[in-house]
Amino acid sequence: MLQMKMNRSRCVCVCTLLCFLCLSRALKGNVKQVFSIQELTVTGADMMHCEKQPKVCVTSDTDCLHSPADLHSAPENFLNTTCHFLFQESSLTCRWTQIRDSRSEISSSFIFSQAEDVDDCPSIINVLSSFFLIIKTKDLLTQKEMFSHPYPLLMEDIVQAPRPNITSVSVSETSVSVSCSSGKYPVSECRIRYKLLNTEAYTETAGFRVSTVCVCVLRGLQFFSVYDLSVSCFYGFGRWSDWSDETRVKTAEKRPSASPALSYYVFSDVNSGPHQLLLLWKALEVREAGGIIQGYEVSYMPIRQPSLKETINTTDLKVFVPVMMEEYEVRVCAFNSAGRSPYSRLTLHTSNTHDVCALRSLWVYSDGSSLRVRWDGEFTAVNLSEFAIQWSEASNPEHTHWRRVNRSTFSSAITDVRQQQVYSISVFPVCERVCGPPSSISADLQHGALLDLQLLSVASVSSSAVCVQWSWQQVNSSVNVRQYHLELSGPQDTHTVSVFPDQQQHWFLNLQPNTQYSVFIRAETTAVNFTRATLDVHTLLLDYEDALRFAVPVLLLLLICGIFSVFTRSICRQYLFPVISNPRFSLIGRWLLSPHLQAEAEVCVLMESVFLMEQQMEKSVLQLLEEPDEDLSSSESCADEGTALWRANPDTHTPSSLPEYVHLPVMPDHTHYIHNGQIPAV
Repeated sequence: MLQMKMNRSRCVCVCTLLCFLCLSRALKGNVKQVFSIQELTVTGADMMHCEKQPKVCVTSDTDCLHSPADLHSAPENFLNTTCHFLFQESSLTCRWTQIRDSRSEISSSFIFSQAEDVDDCPSIINVLSSFFLIIKTKDLLTQKEMFSHPYPLLMEDIVQAPRPNITSVSVSETSVSVSCSSGKYPVSECRIRYKLLNTEAYTETAGFRVSTVCVCVLRGLQFFSVYDLSVSCFYGFGRWSDWSDETRVKTAEKRPSASPALSYYVFSDVNSGPHQLLLLWKALEVREAGGIIQGYEVSYMPIRQPSLKETINTTDLKVFVPVMMEEYEVRVCAFNSAGRSPYSRLTLHTSNTHDVCALRSLWVYSDGSSLRVRWDGEFTAVNLSEFAIQWSEASNPEHTHWRRVNRSTFSSAITDVRQQQVYSISVFPVCERVCGPPSSISADLQHGALLDLQLLSVASVSSSAVCVQWSWQQVNSSVNVRQYHLELSGPQDTHTVSVFPDQQQHWFLNLQPNTQYSVFIRAETTAVNFTRATLDVHTLLLDYEDALRFAVPVLLLLLICGIFSVFTRSICRQYLFPVISNPRFSLIGRWLLSPHLQAEAEVCVLMESVFLMEQQMEKSVLQLLEEPDEDLSSSESCADEGTALWRANPDTHTPSSLPEYVHLPVMPDHTHYIHNGQIPAV
């Protein structure tokens, strides 16, 4: 029983030991190595002797217990070890990268050894000595000690000049003169390290030979630029000193090297009084400006009247000046603290016309933290070179901002805008020496363009076209409208166009006659599109103009045909086909031509006393009386009495031959027949 308990205890101990070893190994495997930069500086006063080791000097008396030959070095834990000797301070400084397993603090010390006995350890730190150096580190938490391998040091080779101090700097347009101090011992050479502001790469110069005064001149710099620079020196042997503290310098300005690119526009006026001349110029590039442009000098004068010359100074990139209808000479130059630029000269006549018109379809909307400006790029009259964009706060119009974009760009983002501020934005088209009038719009960062499309109505309707009109009003819209669209929707097709503040109406063409259409104003936003206004319109069946266009030619044709017919009929009757009286169309004529009538012995004759004397000798064509019933009754009366003027010939079937015309005296209105020569009673 006792033996079993002992075996059990032994197994428990073995298992516990194995678990501890496994846990230790696991923990050791999970520990990450720590890199730390260590530095130690010693002087002669820090050196101590070891009584039992005359060839060894130490900085800590506990190190005398170790013999350099017996130390177990770990060079893999000491990386990038460098040492230098400061001649002026008589100090030795070493720097290395320590590799260890914990983040606890460590202490460091030096062990010096020579091949011969050291008489005086404090004097071992001098420029002529040489020795072997061992670095010792001790972890204060684990008390673990580590030693580097021996480093052979020749003090003359590791002498380093003291770190210089920059005392003064003088600048010019392209150079910097640096003065520095290097302690009580003169140096023989210095060099400069410099870089442009907001850049990472340094540029180091070659060494400058210096005399008793340390002065270095750095040339070939950019004018009006900011540099960070520092200085390093050395004695002519040993090592270069550490870099001095950085000093920031700025090179001087120079005169602008180019003249402003000038263009103009004359606002025409029907009157012969003063006109407005717009002068617009482009800001100089940074390399051309030579520094900060403080302003522009503008002078203009009539060529025939030089005494009327005017000169103004401005900080803006445009100016409006009054001019008369004559030829002018204009000069513009830029200036900074160093001087003026060359003049940009322009000769113009204010009566000349311009081919550059104001741009169309200007719009602006809010795009995050910026305002996006866009416009129409269709300019067919001239080839534009670029666009000039100007914006300013409505509350501070004197403080303007400018930007130029090339002719292939039709939008631009304005980024330096603030909340709760209304901005006035203008865009100028530019074509070399001539520019166009500005197109302007107001906007803010919350709502975009401060314009709203309202009062949609129908202006004109025809059978194939509809004209709608609207108006723009300056309002603080509650939404940020990116674009307005005008849409006409019909039973078969839909027409959509974009509308801008320079448009007040639009024609929809090629529509169907007698058709119902709907017109919508739709607003486009970043989130959703919505309808701003709507109306219905019905096209006509036939246009008034079309009706006139059809009816007038037809009426004219009918009138011409009628006139031609009348004239043709008259001419034909008079000259070609004269009218011949046909007795068959009269009652008497048919009676006379009747072949069945035969004359009787009794003849009815007219009473001679009835005829007027002046009419007895006149002859006339036989006429049918207006009252045919009377003739007919008379004939019937003669027939009743058994008499007739003609009798039908039973022996022949052909009518008697009668003349075409019968010449008889004209019968008066009061005529009577007589029977058998008897005159009836009147």
